Amino acid sequence: MKKDHMGINGSKEHAVGRRNKVHWVAQNLPYVFFLIFLAMVYIANAHWTEKKVRKINSLKKEIRELNASYMSVKSDVIYQATYSELQEQVADLKLSNEGSFPVKIKSKP
Repeated sequence: MKKDHMGINGSKEHAVGRRNKVHWVAQNLPYVFFLIFLAMVYIANAHWTEKKVRKINSLKKEIRELNASYMSVKSDVIYQATYSELQEQVADLKLSNEGSFPVKIKSKP
């Protein structure tokens, strides 16, 4: 029989060591599954966060576009409400502010 660094019965000790390793892995299997579960939760959270960030960025872009549209419409409305524009708009209705002053209506208490 050949002697090795484990002694005379090295193969027997090797089998016992292998059995201990298998037992250790089996004993720690719930912990390994828990770590796998945590990794899956971490990956899912990263995907969810990236999705939310993309949605936030698209909504910010849409808000900028709508704000520009709002400012344009507001500018048009303010321009149309000026005195000179109102005069032009009511000219064909033969309404004018020339001549008499407006009459103040008083109510009796």
